[in-house]
Amino acid sequence: MDYSAKTKKLVGKASVGDRIAVRAGGGKYEGFLMPKHSGSPDTISLKLESGYDIGIRPEKISVVKKAKNAEPEPPPKHAHDPSKPVISILHTGGTIASKVDYKTGSAFPAFEPEELTNAVPEIKDLANFRASVLFQMLSEDMEPDHWVVMARRISEEIEKGSDGVIIFHGTDTMSYSAAAVSFMLQNLPVPVIFVGAQRSADRGSSDAAMNIICAVNFAVKSDFAGVGICMHGSASDNYCIINPAVNVKKMHTSRRDAFRPVDVKPYAKANYNGSVEILRSDYLRKDKKRKPVLRNGFEKKITLLKIRPGFNFRELELYKGYKGIILEGTGLGNAPVSVLDEFTKHHAKLLDSIEKMCAGGVKIFMVSQCPYGRVNMNVYSTGKLLQKAGIVPLRMTPEAAYVKLGWALANFPKQVEEIMLENFCGEIVENIKDDTFLI
Repeated sequence: MDYSAKTKKLVGKASVGDRIAVRAGGGKYEGFLMPKHSGSPDTISLKLESGYDIGIRPEKISVVKKAKNAEPEPPPKHAHDPSKPVISILHTGGTIASKVDYKTGSAFPAFEPEELTNAVPEIKDLANFRASVLFQMLSEDMEPDHWVVMARRISEEIEKGSDGVIIFHGTDTMSYSAAAVSFMLQNLPVPVIFVGAQRSADRGSSDAAMNIICAVNFAVKSDFAGVGICMHGSASDNYCIINPAVNVKKMHTSRRDAFRPVDVKPYAKANYNGSVEILRSDYLRKDKKRKPVLRNGFEKKITLLKIRPGFNFRELELYKGYKGIILEGTGLGNAPVSVLDEFTKHHAKLLDSIEKMCAGGVKIFMVSQCPYGRVNMNVYSTGKLLQKAGIVPLRMTPEAAYVKLGWALANFPKQVEEIMLENFCGEIVENIKDDTFLI
């Protein structure tokens, strides 16, 4: 959209990227003039110091500082220090470690190692960094095909001698990607740590820098080898927690401590001051002699369905041609299969559809939609009916179950049920303790 004639006159010689002062509605606002994308032709877009963009109807505009057209000099290259470990950083997108281009109003990766260490100088002396952009996407756009590429690339970085790999990733689907790498790349000799940011780097409350600092400190200073997710452990800027990749959920849309472990404790606390506190001992230790096992096939004809009041057998039958289904059952792993009155007559058809699909070769598994606790389909009669129809209960998060099913079907097509019930990387929590609830 373009400005109205009146707003064009007010904008005058101000250009996108200029720092401007705006008077409107009796107040004064200062920030960077952003491109005109949408909204009323009488409004402008302004990026404030806080990092937020606002639409505002100006009454007066004055230029505080013109934008520089020249590109800044690139930072000097860092010499390799053989006494320090090598950390590979792979950027896949999201807000983490991106910088804002005020000419376009968009974020893009700042991804030469020197750019990264200049932006987060606390990590400069910890390691030698090898950084590259693998993908540049919002994590909601991530496909299983990207997981296949990601696992292979991590394997290549380890083969090249990396002492750890850190994945910069958007937060919305990070638990899926981390679980996928956990299954696709096992027997890891070094740590693979996913890290994201809930708030962008141009906001005063950004968690990006601290999450990066804690992830690097943990990768360098701990003896951990495996896959984890490093994010804020509290609402304050005091420590991050290292979550096990197959037992973690994003529990909040915007809080910085949104990622919480499910039914287990975190592996560690990585404090902002650089210290690391190990909280568990059940993990692989670093061993550069150990060879990782790469099995990154993935069967995409699978789905994850949430059971709810009103769930109909026709919804399930839409997936007759699929190879596997994860059902998120209610409570202990239940679904509406009991006929009680005229309103529940169709429940019998759901049970019948499940039985026919299982008999026809579709692998159907049950997890609970409750974030915490395990499935137990032997408590109620409905659970027993569902098992008799062919459903197999699983004790893991829906995210881990979905990823594991696609992985199992592609890599072990004749042993799917056996593989799904085998504990490969801690996805099946054997003993749930009370002190892990809402940790």
